[in-house]
Amino acid sequence: MEQIENGSIALLKFPFTDGFTYKRRPVVILKTFEDGDMLVCRITSKMYASHYDICIDDWENFGLKLPSVIRVHKMATLETTMIERILGTVSTEIMQKITTLFKEII
Repeated sequence: MEQIENGSIALLKFPFTDGFTYKRRPVVILKTFEDGDMLVCRITSKMYASHYDICIDDWENFGLKLPSVIRVHKMATLETTMIERILGTVSTEIMQKITTLFKEII
């Protein structure tokens, strides 16, 4: 597997809150931790437009199959072993937007 870095877009089985079902989806990795966990924001092809959503205009360049939105307020802490593959890396500009919105949330 490619090296996991902050800002990587990864494909994984994203668990639903029931703990039993999942959906394969891309995520942006915000931070990896020494214990094997990572903090992620989910990415969706459903085009939301809330204050905490970031539209990925050049989605094809990031390894995504469809126009997509990063949902910054939809975060999860997951194990890095859940990653199936790395699709790409977001731009510095998008990471700055994510960081700004993350700071607003906390």
